[in-house]
Amino acid sequence: ATLFAALSDPRTPLFSLLNGEGAGAMLAAAAGDVAGGASQVGYSALTQQATMLAYHLLRHNTIDRPTLADDWLDLWADEANPSVYRAPSAQFVGWLEATVRGEAAATAEPSAEPAARVHPVGVWFRRDPGQLVGAAISMARITHIDATTVVNATAVAGAVAASAFAQAGRDLLIGTAEVCERALAEIEAEGFLYSRVEEARQVPSRLRKASDLVGLPAGELGRQLSAGEPTALDWPIIAIVLAADTAVEPYRLIETAATWGGGLLAVMVGSMVGARVGLRSWPWVVPNDTWFAEIGRRLVNGNRETRDIPVPYQVEERLTYGIDTRFS
Repeated sequence: ATLFAALSDPRTPLFSLLNGEGAGAMLAAAAGDVAGGASQVGYSALTQQATMLAYHLLRHNTIDRPTLADDWLDLWADEANPSVYRAPSAQFVGWLEATVRGEAAATAEPSAEPAARVHPVGVWFRRDPGQLVGAAISMARITHIDATTVVNATAVAGAVAASAFAQAGRDLLIGTAEVCERALAEIEAEGFLYSRVEEARQVPSRLRKASDLVGLPAGELGRQLSAGEPTALDWPIIAIVLAADTAVEPYRLIETAATWGGGLLAVMVGSMVGARVGLRSWPWVVPNDTWFAEIGRRLVNGNRETRDIPVPYQVEERLTYGIDTRFS
């Protein structure tokens, strides 16, 4: 069954309830970030962006673009506080600085970063493909108007949702392709001038073709899914194929992703693997691990209260500047 079929058929058994129905996505994504090693003190700005996105969903139950942009700015420097972002990409820093100046504009440059921070959308809207697609597009459009970047982010959100219901292998790729087709229809109905729309239309067919590659060694995947060195537009598809393999120990999938594509790839793979296998210990020390576990649980159980869990800036300030580097 594809993702849409699984969500629309009430007779489909939800086997993944044993594994938390997606609650492990946040923690495993953070573990992938740590494994990628971009930050010496733990996870990087990728996980920080995803955490702010998770809080935003808990508070608003939707994506409000101006408010989410402000949420991301909360971790950036202002007159009273220093930035607590760790190893942010040059593209994201450029967006932050422009936003502070009141000149924010989404870039037409391709990126895998929206796909690496979208996993809270996949968990929150795992039972509603329509809401999932709209939220993933809206989130990605804050910083990017490249259509392929936006569709790739929707693909990862869909793959996280499917993984929360224990979908894997070929079914994961086919279901994700359906999500992308829905995203393309929404993008084209919007009438907004995205760049690279023709290339974005190829994403569903790329995913379907890639469904035959699940289980191949990483190097072979790279040769099959990219023309030479993988680009920002290849990494999300590679991540979904890697995460779809259930024949390998879950931590090995994240380890392979980190070795091959750094934290960017490992965060995406971790989010899907964690959604499938649930909350567990990983072989990397993840600062604030109990925090990520609790955020994951709330995304699943619908508990939208945030006043009784830590303020993200304070948590990140402690970690960034060497104070209380492990929250419990």
